[in-house]
Amino acid sequence: MGRNASTEQFNDGDSFNERSSLTRELHVLFIDIIFFSATIKSCYEAINGKIKKIQIKKILNAADWYEHYRDKETGRRVLSESEFIEHEHEKLTAIRLAQMNYDVVFAPKGIFKRSQKKFDVYLFRDTVILEADLKYIVSKNPDTISRRIKDGCDQASRIVIDINSVVDKKYLIQGLKSGVYKNNLVKEILLFYKNKFYRLPKSLIESKRIYEIIK
Repeated sequence: MGRNASTEQFNDGDSFNERSSLTRELHVLFIDIIFFSATIKSCYEAINGKIKKIQIKKILNAADWYEHYRDKETGRRVLSESEFIEHEHEKLTAIRLAQMNYDVVFAPKGIFKRSQKKFDVYLFRDTVILEADLKYIVSKNPDTISRRIKDGCDQASRIVIDINSVVDKKYLIQGLKSGVYKNNLVKEILLFYKNKFYRLPKSLIESKRIYEIIK
């Protein structure tokens, strides 16, 4: 994908070749966004798992991704359209997801329309593709945890909660339950807590079993 092409300016003395080079770079960016959006759409629409797997591989093998991380054990990667990720903590959470056997692709900015919700990442695993918002939490306050869930589900139905505090399990669960209460937008929480990873459907968070599941 293009590398800061839209911010470049030319003086009167710039050569025709430089102008042509920029035009080509902008054109590649445009084509890449169309390819990405079309391939993502075909993944969602594919009934056959084999076809979906092929389409996901096309996305992950596209030449223009910047690779931030490749896990030595899982082989999963963290990719984005440039070497710049706005928040370092998002990169750290993405690395943890790669360690949990997900390929993580930061959503290209160009795919979103002005009024569209802007989630952070796509998660890929075999035939699975998930849109998710990343939340890195350093607070021990259950109200903060609840609020971050509600903020996240405005962007995506799946929220990755990366707990980086010593919050007690009781208060963590209190925050999770409050965050999903009467919340029809959230489907699932992907949780990092005390060096463990949990996939928690909303129904599980609402149940009493959650106290047994989270250690």
